[in-house]
Amino acid sequence: MSELISSSDQPVPSVRDDVLDAARRAMSVNSWRALRADLKVFAEWAAANDAATLPAAPEAIARFLRDQAAAGKKAATLARYVSSIARAHGLADLPDPTRAELVRLELKAQRRALGVRQKQARGLRFKGDVADPLAAAGPMGVCVEAMLAAAPETLQGKRDRALLSLAFDTGLRRSEIVAVHWLHIENGSGGAGRLFVTRSKSDQEGAGTYAYLSPRTMAALADWRTASGYSEGPVFRRFHRSRDRTGADIWTTGAGMTAQSVTLVYRALLDAAREAGLLGEISDADYDHWRKSLTAHSTRVGLTQDLFASGQDLAGIMQALRWKSPQQPARYAQALSVEANAAAKVVSKL
Repeated sequence: MSELISSSDQPVPSVRDDVLDAARRAMSVNSWRALRADLKVFAEWAAANDAATLPAAPEAIARFLRDQAAAGKKAATLARYVSSIARAHGLADLPDPTRAELVRLELKAQRRALGVRQKQARGLRFKGDVADPLAAAGPMGVCVEAMLAAAPETLQGKRDRALLSLAFDTGLRRSEIVAVHWLHIENGSGGAGRLFVTRSKSDQEGAGTYAYLSPRTMAALADWRTASGYSEGPVFRRFHRSRDRTGADIWTTGAGMTAQSVTLVYRALLDAAREAGLLGEISDADYDHWRKSLTAHSTRVGLTQDLFASGQDLAGIMQALRWKSPQQPARYAQALSVEANAAAKVVSKL
């Protein structure tokens, strides 16, 4: 196991080279990276506690879980550690120690003690916190509409406007946003378009599917394409700054953006919207909380909430945002449903 988590990326003792190579190719880059990271945590703990890693004893795994919980790890992280340890033993064709009753009960005990609710990205809705996004007259506080309006008419502003607009329309995750190429964008009817999503978290084998692009997004993409001069390769590109002889900044585009840059784009547009006075009355504390909780996933959450608020059913939402399980979209809509439940219908009239 120690060699699986080393930077040399060499085979694990007792794991055949062809098995390890097949595992690496069968898993997504992020899944492989997460497996290595989890096993590194376990191996470092084992070394410090004089415990074997491969094969690992159920008693050691249970102690490892207790120690990680005491260190502040969440229940979901502990469950992922157990899954990674099981995967390592599977690769080595060894019995899975995580199936032992001790490990199962320890994990259940930690879930009970820590709680299983995970931190959720704040939903960035199109017109803000409104009852019906189709009937609302205009932006209400922090919202996509205000941020799009605040994007400056600069090269970077045109890119950022196109990125945010596409991200909201499609509900793509950050890795999927930066993977969009110009050849994936197709014209539709009435100024709208469609995006061919080549691969997603729920489509690791790359069967591909389509997502809708609004006329607003198609116009923003056309504006960005004209300004950037690119019509091939990645749609969203990084910017490089240089200076001319007078010391003035010169911005040029380069390779495709990284997934980590998407959140930075959102926050820059949020700052621009506040500076332009487009967020209405918002206190410094509320704004700071909004900014910290805004992530690349916020558009996916916000789109889901807007779809629920406009009366779309769960099956349609799952299809539109390419979900295989109803649990996550239902969780995103949980806060909205409170305003329409039985208590709200009665209490609001008392």
